[in-house]
Amino acid sequence: MAGRFTFSLEPVLDHRERIEDTRKREFGAAQRAAMQAEAHRQQLVNRRDTIREQLQTGHNELDAVELRASYTHLDYLDRAIAAAGGRVAAAQANEDRARGMLILATKDKKVLETLKARRRETYDSDLAQAAQRELDDSNARAFARSHAKGNPPR
Repeated sequence: MAGRFTFSLEPVLDHRERIEDTRKREFGAAQRAAMQAEAHRQQLVNRRDTIREQLQTGHNELDAVELRASYTHLDYLDRAIAAAGGRVAAAQANEDRARGMLILATKDKKVLETLKARRRETYDSDLAQAAQRELDDSNARAFARSHAKGNPPR
């Protein structure tokens, strides 16, 4: 039992930790992409709402050409918002996929960490038992020597 604890699956655990780190980076990138897509969509919505409000309040001061251009721009913004909504949904789906892969990678790593902890506990227990047996053996030899000399215990 002499020596130090070695976990035979340490290279596999290291590999799974690297995979988990990669998955964390992928998930972070997917989260950022989803947030950026939603921010872009929200900018379009805000711009559309601002233009609509301006049209409602200043409708009387605008001529026909300006009104037509404003309504055409609003139609464009509505189409752009719908397209941005599709990009948001795709980015969120990608984020969900990356989250799932991260969870799986974390579980795979956790399995090996648990196995390593259990094997370490077993190793420590075996080491303690070996030390106790050695101590018991040493005490038994000392007791036998004291009886062999004719010195009974008191």
